[in-house]
Amino acid sequence: MKKSIFTILIILLASLAKAQGPDTLRLSVQDCIDLALENNIPLKNSQLEIQKARATKNEARAEYFPKVSAQAFAFESANPLLTVGIEDIDNALIRQTLYNFFAQYGVNLGLKKSYSFAKDGTMFSAMAIEPVYAGGRIRNGNKLASLGIEAAEYQADIKADEVRLQVECLYWQIISLNEKITTLDLLDQLLDTLDKDLTGAIEAGLMMPTDQYKVTLKKNESRLNRKKVEDGITLMKMALGQFIGVDWQAMILTDSIVEPTEPTAFYHDSKGAVAQRNESHLLDLSIKAESLKKKMTLGEALPTLLVGGSASYHTILDNTRPNVTAFAMLQVPITDWHKTSIKLKKHNLDTEIAENDRRNYTEMMELQTNQAWFNLQQSWLRISMAETALSDAEANLKITQDYYEAGLVSLSDLLEAQTMLKLCYDELTDSRVDYQVNLVNYKQLIGF
Repeated sequence: MKKSIFTILIILLASLAKAQGPDTLRLSVQDCIDLALENNIPLKNSQLEIQKARATKNEARAEYFPKVSAQAFAFESANPLLTVGIEDIDNALIRQTLYNFFAQYGVNLGLKKSYSFAKDGTMFSAMAIEPVYAGGRIRNGNKLASLGIEAAEYQADIKADEVRLQVECLYWQIISLNEKITTLDLLDQLLDTLDKDLTGAIEAGLMMPTDQYKVTLKKNESRLNRKKVEDGITLMKMALGQFIGVDWQAMILTDSIVEPTEPTAFYHDSKGAVAQRNESHLLDLSIKAESLKKKMTLGEALPTLLVGGSASYHTILDNTRPNVTAFAMLQVPITDWHKTSIKLKKHNLDTEIAENDRRNYTEMMELQTNQAWFNLQQSWLRISMAETALSDAEANLKITQDYYEAGLVSLSDLLEAQTMLKLCYDELTDSRVDYQVNLVNYKQLIGF
């Protein structure tokens, strides 16, 4: 019986593990980046913008092909639209001659005094028009549409870089908070040991209960700090889960903070780095776009040559027969030259504005790159200082612990030394995470 129960438990546990296993996601920072690039909604929208730009390009390409249209028309009227008879002739002599002819021969020949036309009928026609020359507007319009695709692709790359940086920030902040939980565990162990020692000393009459009260207050403070850190982890995981499109409760982050590399290995000249950035390419495209818009405006004032042909068939008249027509049309704008010259001046101003923007934003990006380099150097120095402070805090706690046991310092001094050690651990963790985020940011700016 016991063996059967044990077997059933094993089967249930195995089933439970199998059911829960797939729900657990062990994610490295690169895994999170890959998921974000796949699932992030703003990034999906940027890909849709590329598709829109390509559709615009296809729309512009259609201008190279003939425009074909077809029409069908049918009508029926209460009275004929056209009636022609002897009475409609203004010349009296001719009219009288026709009357005499009709009176003598009309009946025998089957003639009528009047004839009606177009009481009903149908008409069908088809036309094709091909632009031969349109002042370069079609060609430049296609070039402008191609620039739109390039711009959308650069913007998508910029959005992808932003997503990568945000994922890294969220990921390493969570890792940082997890490290702080470890530090709190260490502090709690020290406080528990101290609490036990105080309990024994108080029972032996060697210490006052007030000392144990101080330790209790410190332990309560640690509990509150732990709650704040755990809540912070939950919120950060929720944000990361939403950002990468997975259930935050299933996430287990596997990467850990490693020994950082000195920043001089990543240094790059700011001017060269800025020239290779997607933002710089976008600024160049804006100037090219303004140049093409100017050419298209100029094309509006140039002649347009169209050729085409049409085919038609109607049943309005009795002698109906198909007809085919070929034609060529030359349009020369005459009165729009003044208006076009004003538009061209506006485009010249827009081009100058675009060039000024490029110069301004280039200088700002160089400043941004240098600032990122300074931040990286400062965070490296911060790590070095934090490591030194941690080493000193560990030595200070050991000495204070020895002095406390020898009765040379108070309990408050020992608690302060423990608190100082926790702060130094937290500072080292924060400095390494700060360095990691600054390094990712700097690498993006220099295209590393």
